[in-house]
Amino acid sequence: MSFFKIFFVSLCVCAAAVFARDVPVRFVLLSDSVEQDAKFIKLEKDTVYLLPLDSAEMAKIQKADEALLDKISPDSTSADTTENAAEENSLEYAVSNTAEAVEDSLAVADSIAEAARVADSLEKAKAALENDFESALLAQEAEAEKDSLAKIQAVEDSIRAKEVQDSLAAEAAIPVEQKYIKYYKLEFKRMTNLENKEPVNLSLSNFVYTDDDEDEEPLYPEGGANILVTSYPDSCELFINGESLEMFAPDTIKKIKPGKYTLSVKKRLKDVDWWGSKTVKINGDSLNKVRIEVERPTTKITVATIPDGVEVYLDEAPTESVMPKYLTDVAIETEPSVAKTVYMRKVGYLDTAVTVEVRAFMPNPIYVELEAVDNSSVVEMQREYERERSRRYVGRGLLWSSIAPIIAGGIFWYLAESDWSDAADKKTAYNKSAFESADTQKLVKKNKELNDSGDKKGLIAAGFGVLGVGLFVTGFVLAF
Repeated sequence: MSFFKIFFVSLCVCAAAVFARDVPVRFVLLSDSVEQDAKFIKLEKDTVYLLPLDSAEMAKIQKADEALLDKISPDSTSADTTENAAEENSLEYAVSNTAEAVEDSLAVADSIAEAARVADSLEKAKAALENDFESALLAQEAEAEKDSLAKIQAVEDSIRAKEVQDSLAAEAAIPVEQKYIKYYKLEFKRMTNLENKEPVNLSLSNFVYTDDDEDEEPLYPEGGANILVTSYPDSCELFINGESLEMFAPDTIKKIKPGKYTLSVKKRLKDVDWWGSKTVKINGDSLNKVRIEVERPTTKITVATIPDGVEVYLDEAPTESVMPKYLTDVAIETEPSVAKTVYMRKVGYLDTAVTVEVRAFMPNPIYVELEAVDNSSVVEMQREYERERSRRYVGRGLLWSSIAPIIAGGIFWYLAESDWSDAADKKTAYNKSAFESADTQKLVKKNKELNDSGDKKGLIAAGFGVLGVGLFVTGFVLAF
């Protein structure tokens, strides 16, 4: 997967988080056979988050179900059903009206009797008040007690209202995440979207529903430049930063913003996709042309960056002891991989790493624009890092270079030992001779020549040895 695709997917995820919406669903769990309704919120890390439906939403879903049942009911029985329903409705309406009339009559009678009883009580109380002062005092106390009870009731009502408000506030203060109904996705037997009657895809690990009218992200930024792309062979499908343009070469990519892009072409030959790829810089004030030839199928990672000359490391983080093998823009042959990490580094820019999927027999383009560092102390640290790495690199070079003089010194020492051994044999031979002769003189002369040669070779061996040891020690100190 290219960096452009990762960037595009990241934008889609961000947009989904912003424009995500709740969707009514109907589901059945494996442990239950009863269908349930809820609002689908999201599927995150294989956990499904739901919210209960409110009364309005439940009524809406129930109404939709009733309409669906009416729609799928047989036509042959609809007339009879309608007539029977009308008769039943008329009968129920008559019975209901009769019952309501009886209830109204009884209520009127009760009201009249109650009114008569109240009037009689008032007359008796009036007579008692007029004839008995004690009864008047009792009535006054009763009225006072009634007012007191009313005040107590008002206080209790206010306390009860305050408790209800506090309870509602406490409920509102609970985070929404704690109100979710959470299920593991494998617990579901099925789940259906009630809006479009389609099953919810629970094979994913993360997704949310978004508005359908969301605008798609453009494949490339729009601008005032054009570029003519030709290919060999013709009629190759065109790609920009790994995304298909649904165009075929030769064709012109119009209204593109000037900048750097990775253009690829693909043609299927012998049941295999053949690819060609180039990283180009498009100018806004000149005629842009590029010709791309397909190559024998290989698996590559094509890394293009802004700026150029960025160090690239595959599955290996850069350190002081690791020197870069590649500099952008570069196409690296590699093996297919589900996830390969590409590290990028350059002085003056933030270190960047992307993880991509490397698909077989494809260019797998990666386009990265590094962010510049605006902190001088960070830049100085990066330069110190470069100096340290250069020092270690030189040290490793000295270590390797010390091998040759050490080996040469060993060889010359071996030759010197051989000469000295032969000289010793010649000396032993002429010492055993009792008389001096021409052969004895030859042995003496040969002994001297061998000793001189051995001494020279010994000095050379010592020189090479000192040089080799010096290089080794210096390289070891610098390399570590």
